[in-house]
Amino acid sequence: MKKNHGQIINDAVTQLLDMFETGKLPAKVAFSIIHRHPNDVIPSDKWSIGNRILQMLQGTDDARGYKQWQEAGRQVRKGAHAIHILAPMTFKVKETDKDTGEEVEKVVVKGYRPIPVFRYEDTEGKSIPLYDHAYEPTSHPTFFDAAEKLGVDVRYAPMRADYLGRYSIRTNAIELCSHDAVVYYHELAHAVHATLVDLTVYDQDKAEVIAEFSALVLAHIAGISGFESQGFEYIANYAKNNTPSKVMKEIFSVLKDVEAIVNKILSVSKDDPVEDAAV
Repeated sequence: MKKNHGQIINDAVTQLLDMFETGKLPAKVAFSIIHRHPNDVIPSDKWSIGNRILQMLQGTDDARGYKQWQEAGRQVRKGAHAIHILAPMTFKVKETDKDTGEEVEKVVVKGYRPIPVFRYEDTEGKSIPLYDHAYEPTSHPTFFDAAEKLGVDVRYAPMRADYLGRYSIRTNAIELCSHDAVVYYHELAHAVHATLVDLTVYDQDKAEVIAEFSALVLAHIAGISGFESQGFEYIANYAKNNTPSKVMKEIFSVLKDVEAIVNKILSVSKDDPVEDAAV
């Protein structure tokens, strides 16, 4: 059911109040202030901080109106739903300045109206130079070439509030909002897993366990450590049990899938340690 203006505004206020009550609002405000583009190169950089937070809560760093995307050479995908920011409704009143006694004009906000905008992630078309290499790391993780050789597009993006990386089955593309190699390995594992099974109907919890353990195995092969505890907690969350024995049981149940994924990545990468050892 389509929401009316009042419901849209109420939802936005509720989200902000919830963050305030849980103590998350200061962190989100800091995030919104710091993670801006240089020289205000996109429309949302000029928005109020409140609207930038609302945008961020919807998982994007760039949202624009329908015509603004067309002007940028991109088209909103069919079926995409708009997100909303809030525009103040103002009127002017005349008041007497207490110090000078002169009559002055003052702008007063009497309410807000929702403005529909669309996320960059829900558009397609012309490449925007801003996103091509702006967030690329100075060096890529081991096995980075495997994605290209497997036909998977990888793009680095600004840090998001709700995820560090994600793989799209529809576009066969990876978006990385972190330079951590393990994040790349996790999403690459999803991409490879999608060539072995139909992830659209696969058990999503099990798929996350497989992707995370595959990432930890690839990290170990690449000589990266320090992610083990984090990985255990991630797997325990999706295994629906945090006892070591239950988590290990879940891991052992997917080792065959992990082996297939890791072997496929190693077989196409120039960083294959087996090949290196043979040279």
